[in-house]
Amino acid sequence: MLSSGKIGGCATGAFVNGLRNLSAFQKMTGKKLAVILFYVHWLDAFPLADVEVMHNNGSVPLLTWEPWVSHSKGTLEAIASREPDDYVRQFIQAAKDWGKPLLLRFAHEMNGDWYPWDGFHNGQDTAAKKYKNAWAYIYNVRQELKADNIELVWSPNNNDQPAADWNRMENYFPGDQYVDWVAVDGYNWGFSKWEPFAAVFGQIYQRVTQLSSQPIMIGEFGSAEQGGDKAAWIKEAFHMIKTQYPKIKAFCWFDINKERDWRVNSTEISLKAYRQGISNSYFTEILI
Repeated sequence: MLSSGKIGGCATGAFVNGLRNLSAFQKMTGKKLAVILFYVHWLDAFPLADVEVMHNNGSVPLLTWEPWVSHSKGTLEAIASREPDDYVRQFIQAAKDWGKPLLLRFAHEMNGDWYPWDGFHNGQDTAAKKYKNAWAYIYNVRQELKADNIELVWSPNNNDQPAADWNRMENYFPGDQYVDWVAVDGYNWGFSKWEPFAAVFGQIYQRVTQLSSQPIMIGEFGSAEQGGDKAAWIKEAFHMIKTQYPKIKAFCWFDINKERDWRVNSTEISLKAYRQGISNSYFTEILI
């Protein structure tokens, strides 16, 4: 098992948009990744070949396990009632058999309104209970199979969308006994509203530190170029993680040109800021 980030420093991680890009990303940024973020859709098999590549790189896989399934009961209720039991057990057994440290981020951003497993699409007022029941089922399967190499990562969005009482991220928290890490996702989208790092993560950091005693990671983050100074945003982000957010023990930069150009090398000056930021010894190449 990992030490769950309870030692000093912050592990460096990223989503690199395919393992074919891993070596080039590390060379470009000047640091090996301690954590590699990637995504697996239900009902896909456990990605043995991919996690082996990550392990051989000296990295811990952060597997975002996305239940892209639809059911007449609703996604969360179907999971909690063990509808996909064979698949879940086969997947977790395969992860156990692999035997190396794995971070499993199940059904992330549940307090948003864009996924079939979020509260908005699962009954709204009744969704939080359904989510916690689904989470408890995943936890219980891990326990039953004694898959001790898996650490569970609970991962809300940085703000509640919609901003309704029933959708507060705290409602979905299953409890420290069911969670090994708390991850938060947040982006500076630019354009209509430029949000400094503190605006993206300041409030959610306070909320999760009050909610849980487990170590925190940034599951996904990045900044747009349009609307402000991305290089300055990156510089501030690493400074604040080190000096003002001591419970953040890992982060994963979302390195892809998607809704915005989130890549660290969207410009040369942004890449320079990123390289300088992670060059500090506080940002480690090992998740400890």
